[in-house]
Amino acid sequence: MSAPYRALPSLQTLRCFEAAARLGSFSLAAEEICITHSAVSHQIRTLEEAIGQPLFTRRGNRMALTVTGRTLAAETRRALDYLSQAYAVAHADQVQRPEMLNLAVQTGIAEHWLLPRLNALKQVLGDVGLRITSLADLSEKCPEDTDLALVYGAGDVEGMVPEKMGSEIIYPVCSPDFLARHAGLTPEGMPDVPLLLHSQVTWNLWLEKAGLPITYPAHSTLLDDVALTVRGALLGQGIAMARSLLAQDYLARGELVRLFDLSVPAIFNYHIAWRTKLLRERFAAVHDWIAGELAASGIGTI
Repeated sequence: MSAPYRALPSLQTLRCFEAAARLGSFSLAAEEICITHSAVSHQIRTLEEAIGQPLFTRRGNRMALTVTGRTLAAETRRALDYLSQAYAVAHADQVQRPEMLNLAVQTGIAEHWLLPRLNALKQVLGDVGLRITSLADLSEKCPEDTDLALVYGAGDVEGMVPEKMGSEIIYPVCSPDFLARHAGLTPEGMPDVPLLLHSQVTWNLWLEKAGLPITYPAHSTLLDDVALTVRGALLGQGIAMARSLLAQDYLARGELVRLFDLSVPAIFNYHIAWRTKLLRERFAAVHDWIAGELAASGIGTI
């Protein structure tokens, strides 16, 4: 069997044709590729002979594409782009890449706490790059290439060494607009307003401490991530049971308000987990920064 690409023109011929088609000039194509005008003309003539029809017609000082030429030029440009991208990918594998810290963090922590502090973390990292992988709320299973994880849960981070960073409290929050629409709201009146419920974390502890029956309004919304409950509260969609770490910035700016000044300890804790001891030593400054920011946020002080 003959080679499947034997009938194809050379890469140099395709480069000459693509440049001439794009620039509308054999001379300009020759300058771009750094060969002579006659060399470009020869390559184009060879391509036309192989196809059996002309690809250009002269219009004044410009070389205009024929109908066949326009079709071939578009496909040639696409093919050369693919080749260029493939070569760039192959070449990148041989180039030394900058050091990168792969951080896995649950979406709620990332959106409502880490991202507002991202510039400060990058200053700690210096020239080291940062890649953030988001995890579902309460998930502690990280990709195998994770260097560092920041999670809220039981601290069972598979394949990594966890360190408890602090405990948490929870309390109900809503937007000022929602509170204005439900003026005079009391704990006993909670069944009459929409709640934003987390599918994995109930309100039971708070309701019990408030001396209320553990019931939920039928018109509440059940969400599968704490990030969504906080976002829904910000948008005035209901009352969320928020972790203090995720709500504190919004409370400080007046975008959320606490209800009833009643909080309860959460049942989980925040943990940092490292893939190896060497990584923990290499990025000690990152560990200390996270620990300091959590402490400044009040985590671990209850």
